[in-house]
Amino acid sequence: MDSLVFLDVETTGLDGYKDRVVEIYMLKLERSGEVQEYHTMINPERPIPEYITSLTGITDEDVCHAPTEKDVACQIREFIGDGAIVAHNLDFDRRFLESMFKRNQCAPLSAKGIDTLAISRRLFPRLCIYPDGEGSHKLKNLMYHFHLDREFANSHRAKDDVLLLVQVYRHLEAYARGQSPYQYPRAMTHGCPKCRSAMRLVINQGKKELVCVNATSCSERLVV
Repeated sequence: MDSLVFLDVETTGLDGYKDRVVEIYMLKLERSGEVQEYHTMINPERPIPEYITSLTGITDEDVCHAPTEKDVACQIREFIGDGAIVAHNLDFDRRFLESMFKRNQCAPLSAKGIDTLAISRRLFPRLCIYPDGEGSHKLKNLMYHFHLDREFANSHRAKDDVLLLVQVYRHLEAYARGQSPYQYPRAMTHGCPKCRSAMRLVINQGKKELVCVNATSCSERLVV
């Protein structure tokens, strides 16, 4: 692959065909070592739902003077070029991009892509849930797993998530190659030894324990 294009989109909703992109940030890493970035807000030409504003902080005022997708769609496609897209939950971002490109008669995306969510699930089948991690394979949970929380505030804005994504990808790659600086108890990555459910990390007065999330039928607790 000549380049990797790490990207994240913020949108008006979850439907990649009906909803619209309101922000995109991309970081392209060329094989030569050159780094390029692209960022823009996009006017979706429709109100941003309140729950999206509460999640991302993006308001109608933030995008009212931004270009519309017809102004930037082909610029975005040109920036991606023939690079391989890297995203966390790649299918989500791809649906929005493909719909945007189709509406604006831009060239379709290539099939190449790397999904860090899929890689995480393969390497850590039942990744433990860290305090404030939100969910087993969430990008924020991986931030804690790889001790990146001091470096990244991990707000729900596109640029912050892409910069975190780059580091998470590098850690996943190192772990897959056996070169990770971190070693984890099996229960942290493969789940409860009794029922195979994910474990939740609980910290109480400096004491760390893994507690099975299947608390109704499993009482497994492990000190780590």
